[in-house]
Amino acid sequence: MNSHINSLSRRGRRVTVALVAVAASALMLVGCSTSAPAGDTAKNAAPGSVKLGIAYWETRTYAFQLMLKGAQAVASVDPTIDLTSAAPDAGDPSKLLPLFQAMAQTQKAGIVLQTLAADPFFRPVQQITSSGTPVIAIDAPPPADAGVDLFITNDNVALGKMLVDEIIKGIPVDAKGEIVIGTSGPAVPPLIARVEGMKAALAAQRPGVTVVGPVSTFGTSGSSQENYSAWDGIWRQHPTALAYLSPAAQDAVSLGLLQQRNKVKLLAGGMDLEPGALEAVQNGYVTALVSPEHWLKGYIATKLLAAHAEKGTAIPKGIWNTGGLVVNAANIAAIVERQASDGALLKALGPIGDDQIANSTKYLK
Repeated sequence: MNSHINSLSRRGRRVTVALVAVAASALMLVGCSTSAPAGDTAKNAAPGSVKLGIAYWETRTYAFQLMLKGAQAVASVDPTIDLTSAAPDAGDPSKLLPLFQAMAQTQKAGIVLQTLAADPFFRPVQQITSSGTPVIAIDAPPPADAGVDLFITNDNVALGKMLVDEIIKGIPVDAKGEIVIGTSGPAVPPLIARVEGMKAALAAQRPGVTVVGPVSTFGTSGSSQENYSAWDGIWRQHPTALAYLSPAAQDAVSLGLLQQRNKVKLLAGGMDLEPGALEAVQNGYVTALVSPEHWLKGYIATKLLAAHAEKGTAIPKGIWNTGGLVVNAANIAAIVERQASDGALLKALGPIGDDQIANSTKYLK
């Protein structure tokens, strides 16, 4: 598994971001509970007695929303769970950290943490885990040595290779020319690893091509318009590139719009299941997406915390790889149907998450 995943056990304890104090009265915590049928729960537990939480990077990006939806799916069929969620509107550790700390004051049965900046969380996470509240990290590495024993993620290098495997079906083995990689998260650990996977696969399978990038498509505010403008500029600089790839979510949306607005056809591929990206696959503008199946991360983490609180089931230790899924013309209709509602997601992905939990040793490293 890639070095970014393995950084769970090696990363230092540096605390490099100055944190802004936020009054507790300003915290925006959104709770969710349900009275749906219980399913497999502790028989004697009172409704709402298992206090769980999920704190995640920001609310706007669909990938993070899917992680939340996975956690909420567990609570939707287990009335024992009182699930609280918290995230700022834009990714900022100084805004997420106080939400996480406030959540830990009440949701003492366990917290799911997803942060793209681990270092500022070292001491707060260590204090919370030392107090007896278990924390499971998902998606991006947690702070090392802070008491987080389980990290549920992907082999992101493998995801990058999966995307290249699909895209090069349209590129001859002896092809010469450029393949452009753009990324809206040039400093984000999972995206860095995906780019590494892309470059390694291209070097091994299409050695005659020249890889351009990764080029930042983030912009100053990270807006979708800035992302589109970045790709428009990249395309005009490299109009004859063999393919245009990205490890991130918004980029695939922009690549689709770019072709639609300029009436051109490019070989394009990206990651994640943003609605605009799925539409681009449906319309033939994006050849393939690779989904990290983010929903599973929230679902598995929350279900493990619930079982620990309700039944005393031990939480596994290690790095849990949930795998990925290629989305292309062959399965796009089924994926769009799957993503259409919370109920459809639970029906399609719940059994997969349950199977991974039942056979956890196959997914743990």
